[in-house]
Amino acid sequence: MTIAEQLADGPVVLDGGLSTALEARGHDLSGLLWSARLLREAPGELVAAHRSFVDAGAQVVITASYQASHAGYRAAGLTDEQCDADLDASVLLAREAAGDRALVAASVGPYGAHLADGSEYTGYPDVNRARLRDFHARRLERLVAAEPDVVAVETLPEVLEAEVVVALLEELAPELAYWVSFSATEGARVTGGASFAEAATVAGPGAVAVGVNCTAPQHVDALLESATASVPFVVYPNAGATYDASTKTWTADGTTTFPAQTVQGWRDRGALLIGGCCGIDVDGVRSIADAVDG
Repeated sequence: MTIAEQLADGPVVLDGGLSTALEARGHDLSGLLWSARLLREAPGELVAAHRSFVDAGAQVVITASYQASHAGYRAAGLTDEQCDADLDASVLLAREAAGDRALVAASVGPYGAHLADGSEYTGYPDVNRARLRDFHARRLERLVAAEPDVVAVETLPEVLEAEVVVALLEELAPELAYWVSFSATEGARVTGGASFAEAATVAGPGAVAVGVNCTAPQHVDALLESATASVPFVVYPNAGATYDASTKTWTADGTTTFPAQTVQGWRDRGALLIGGCCGIDVDGVRSIADAVDG
């Protein structure tokens, strides 16, 4: 079943925070590569973490490639070829965990993620189109070649970056489905400053959804109410905690689950892909699945 066919049947449950699941299994992800480090050091742990979300009701699992970029690997002392191999592995490991029970979404994290300074939550207005295209092009080529079911373009703070990635995907694989989700904040704005109403217009012909992720859940209703889109919304907020870029950790506040009424409210506002991001654990995904079924 394709992602489009799943959506035609009703709301689709995404997984939760992969880093959250891995940290619960005892892994320190504070290095430059975050969860991508385990693609070469502990691939079996990634399979187990993905599978735990599938067992909890996730219909889509998102790969560990968020932080796997060629620029980021060079900064960590690794090679472009090692990055290529890990991008391939991210899809294969997710596929092993998903089996025939879930689809695989290849994660494409933002330019700011490789800086490891939290700028995916503040934006980078001085980074131009050419630099963004150069940053994303080779990674997208490798992920597309690995044949995921869908591409998850995630946590973007800038509308320009979304435009660049969408154009690349439409060039590389016009038949491959994707969604675009922004990091967003209060005032119905993405974290780079643009209105979410503007950001929601970026979806191209291959898009199956546009929305927000790694955003505090209390902002989601206003975001969805502020915009209209040609496709359904995708929503997978974080736990509502605060990110510390210096330690690469989240504060302990926030919630690991969303109330059923909250999830149903997102669905009523047009969200058909619903899951969790940082801080949302296996139980949180199970509660989302229960709320969607309800």
